[in-house]
Amino acid sequence: AVVSTQSTGSTARAMQVSSIENAEKNPKAIDAWVKNISELHRQKPPPAVHYSKNMPDIDVLMQEWPAELEELLSRVKLPSAEMDCDLGEYVDIICSILDIPIYQNRIHSLHLLFTLFSEFKNSQHFQKMAPPAGEEEPER
Repeated sequence: AVVSTQSTGSTARAMQVSSIENAEKNPKAIDAWVKNISELHRQKPPPAVHYSKNMPDIDVLMQEWPAELEELLSRVKLPSAEMDCDLGEYVDIICSILDIPIYQNRIHSLHLLFTLFSEFKNSQHFQKMAPPAGEEEPER
């Protein structure tokens, strides 16, 4: 079988991936097969989302907030999910706090919100600041 990866704007690259006869007796062939598949996945471009309206770049949203806002957030709690509002209103509030625009359809705003969350969660800077596993963050 031939497995190929394609991405917009680049040429497809085919890679030969065949079945392995007597695989249990041929660990080197299995290792080579795993390596080929891993290489194929590594070269695959990340999925692209095309927003219908202009949305801020994720790097802009990741920028440090002004010191005044940081100081305010140390004293004031962010709105919790127990707030007396429906889910749509809560999404609007959270996105507004994070400078994520909200248009008629919240799907793109939510996508950007979860992308931002994922970027922060995977950021080495914020991983260093997180409490050790099993410990909770202090209440504000």
